[in-house]
Amino acid sequence: MARERPLTAAGAVTWRRCAPRPGSSGKRGVEVLLVHRPRYDDWTFPKGKPDPGEDLVATAVREVAEETAQLVRLGHPLPDTRYRVAGGPKRVSYWTARVVGETATPFTPNREIDDLRWVRPGDARRLLSYEHDLDLLDAFLALRDVKAHRTRTLVVVRHGKAKAREHWRRDDLLRPLTPSGRGRAEALVPLLEAYGVRRVVSSPARRCVDTVAPYAEHRGLDLRHDPRLSEETTEDDVRRAVADVLAEKSPAVVCGHRPTLPWVFEALGLDAPELAPGEGVVLHLRRGVVVADEPLGRPASPR
Repeated sequence: MARERPLTAAGAVTWRRCAPRPGSSGKRGVEVLLVHRPRYDDWTFPKGKPDPGEDLVATAVREVAEETAQLVRLGHPLPDTRYRVAGGPKRVSYWTARVVGETATPFTPNREIDDLRWVRPGDARRLLSYEHDLDLLDAFLALRDVKAHRTRTLVVVRHGKAKAREHWRRDDLLRPLTPSGRGRAEALVPLLEAYGVRRVVSSPARRCVDTVAPYAEHRGLDLRHDPRLSEETTEDDVRRAVADVLAEKSPAVVCGHRPTLPWVFEALGLDAPELAPGEGVVLHLRRGVVVADEPLGRPASPR
């Protein structure tokens, strides 16, 4: 008997800070966003299935926007939930998410989602309809208790596939991406957008710059060339470049070369993973310390 492939979906525990309760210690709390589905008469977290070829991080952001009209950026990953539905086993990937704005179209009750509520965790516990959502809420609260729901995101990317050195007779700094490398650069756009990247830093080599340029152009961001990330750099220069990136608070992407990326990860206190051209790692930091990491891109399994 063939093993069943799980259906896949993605969503987010979207949160915001709220005023302290009357008579409390004065510390601000958090609220989470729940949606009501009239078809099932249930309360749950926003989620949905991926479009064809869509990465799960993009799915999570899109589904929150479509179901709640809230634009979010993803943060710390949460445990997948697994359960059975009529079509077979289902796996849903989740992240924490912070609101960065609203869609052009305000939320209007509809046949899929007829109500949404910002509620405190205790109220969420009473409203949520499923045990797996309660487990997800507990996972979020465990992060909140150590303030790991408020992380800073740094994406580290190896440049996309470039023209082979032996087939390039000009300055190596000008060696371009191949068509597949350019395709990967375009594919990075929705991935970096899902994490709300607002700073783009790259080695000055063309193959690095062109890997992250589509995203910078898409978001209207400056693309900073940092020679300390080039192949002709030193470990100390890389360490200083990483420190400068971390000194700023907004989510960032750094694009570099295979020989020097180990120094980037070492500066962050991590062992360097093996990255193929165009691959990356998403790091979630709290006070300069990496508290979670995940591969850049979590595609849906084929059905």
